[in-house]
Amino acid sequence: SSGINAEWPLRPGFEGSGKTNDNRLAGGYENVPTVDVHFTQINFQQEWLKVLRDYVGPIQRRVFDGYSFNGNALLSFVVKYHEKGQRKLVPHHDHSTFTTNTALNRQGVDYEDGGSFFIRQNCLVRDVDIGWTLIHPGRLTHYHEGLEITRGTRYILVSFNDP
Repeated sequence: SSGINAEWPLRPGFEGSGKTNDNRLAGGYENVPTVDVHFTQINFQQEWLKVLRDYVGPIQRRVFDGYSFNGNALLSFVVKYHEKGQRKLVPHHDHSTFTTNTALNRQGVDYEDGGSFFIRQNCLVRDVDIGWTLIHPGRLTHYHEGLEITRGTRYILVSFNDP
């Protein structure tokens, strides 16, 4: 594998059954369920918020002129797409002002196909270098889906920022 050590996110374990009930969330309901591990489960939320504030915030201010990141993230998690599990994600809007989506392994090496497809913009983002982060509006304009992988395992780090 070229990216994430597959053992790291498996502690305490990927959860989520692809169903909308999720007792890890306040209210227990997930609108667009994924197989994932939340940063709160691995005691990494505060460290991640520092990364967002120190590194993503300055970039966000350049990308979305006139908007300033408040430093909050409703939900930050690593998603696992696997050929024998959750292979894709249905079209949806994220519950955020803006979302970050960071590649943790490589398309064409660790998995085949997949990617993020922005429907209105007719834009496919695929084959991104490990660590590269896509920043996009969460609500309203960037309705998107996770395209199906056909082989291997894809990991992405997603954060719903300034809900």
